[in-house]
Amino acid sequence: MAAPGRRLSPDPLPPRSSLDDLDAFWQRITVGWHTVYLGLLGVLALIIGSSDDRTGGERLAGLLVVTAMVITYLLIGRPLLGRDDNSLRALVQLTSSWGCLYALLGMGIDAYFLLFALIPHIWAYLSTRWAVGATFVFIAGVAVVEVGRAGWSADAALDALPQWAINTGLSLLLGLFITGVFVQAEKRASLIDELERTRTELAQLEHSRGVLAERERLSHEIHDTLAQGFTSILTLAQAIEVALDRDPAAVRDRLALLEQTARDNLAEARALVSSLAPVNLQNATLPEAIERIAARFADETGLDVSLQVDGTGPPLPANVEVVLLRTAQEALTNVRKHAGARRVVVALRSQPGATTVAVVDDGRGFLPGTATLDGYGLRGMRARVEQVGGLLEIVSAPGAGTTVRATVGPA
Repeated sequence: MAAPGRRLSPDPLPPRSSLDDLDAFWQRITVGWHTVYLGLLGVLALIIGSSDDRTGGERLAGLLVVTAMVITYLLIGRPLLGRDDNSLRALVQLTSSWGCLYALLGMGIDAYFLLFALIPHIWAYLSTRWAVGATFVFIAGVAVVEVGRAGWSADAALDALPQWAINTGLSLLLGLFITGVFVQAEKRASLIDELERTRTELAQLEHSRGVLAERERLSHEIHDTLAQGFTSILTLAQAIEVALDRDPAAVRDRLALLEQTARDNLAEARALVSSLAPVNLQNATLPEAIERIAARFADETGLDVSLQVDGTGPPLPANVEVVLLRTAQEALTNVRKHAGARRVVVALRSQPGATTVAVVDDGRGFLPGTATLDGYGLRGMRARVEQVGGLLEIVSAPGAGTTVRATVGPA
């Protein structure tokens, strides 16, 4: 629950990226790194302070060197840890810490275990190119101290050389391994973030495509239902006006049909809003719905309409039945608007392999593909049928009538 008087932000917090998670992980690792290094210095201080083999002055000198290492690390090294920074501050930190190590070794204090922290510091503070050179130099400094303690002889130098080579090789191997792990982790985190961004973009694109497809579907629905219903109402109203004075009985029949058409159109609008099946398919089979629209078309136009229903194929999915019904409705609307026909045949044939609905008229016909005739209705029919994997065929020629045939295979 929000605190009183505070306004909740309408925008959610941006999602954390993989690079953010990686940075958080390195922050936790860094805390452990500080603890380990300072802990080693604390252990070294205890060793020096409790040593009975040294004088008080030697112990004090050793403790002062350790204290200098702690202070330098807290002031300079700690803020730089985890950054590729070959600036003067990083060089000061490395030089001072390794110089203190040389001083401790020169006093005869066994502080070699500090190398487990000081060698990784080189690779944490410096870029890879600088870290390689610094590793050679600082490990060589340890070898020089050992040679000095042995008396600056050629034999001492030859004895220290193999140890220097081994230490340098192991340090380079460890440093390059750690650097490789860091680099690969960052590349992987970047790749994951890129994939997440790509997936988000694809989801947005798919959503946009879905919105466009839904808009197109709704436009087809409105064209095939409401627009056709209003066309029927307009046709009936014109017929009533013509027969108003000379045939009152026909007017009453037309008014009843007009009322029924308006009711059906209202029901279609409600079904469209509720995303339900077409009204003609509610509580009715596809053949019954086809028969109903054919009978209404005959009543509205006075044309000779015959219905042919053959076969009993497998049940069809609801969306396929809707497509076939809409195709028949749109084809009959085109007959009313353009054909000038006297006779129309509406056929529904169901077979195990396919279901076909066809509307055939004996009107004036047209050339398929003509821009003025092959318009939105025919394009909408074709798109609907193809969306369910079917085929729409339009056969026509001037003066030879028109056949509109939609065939849909089994689901």
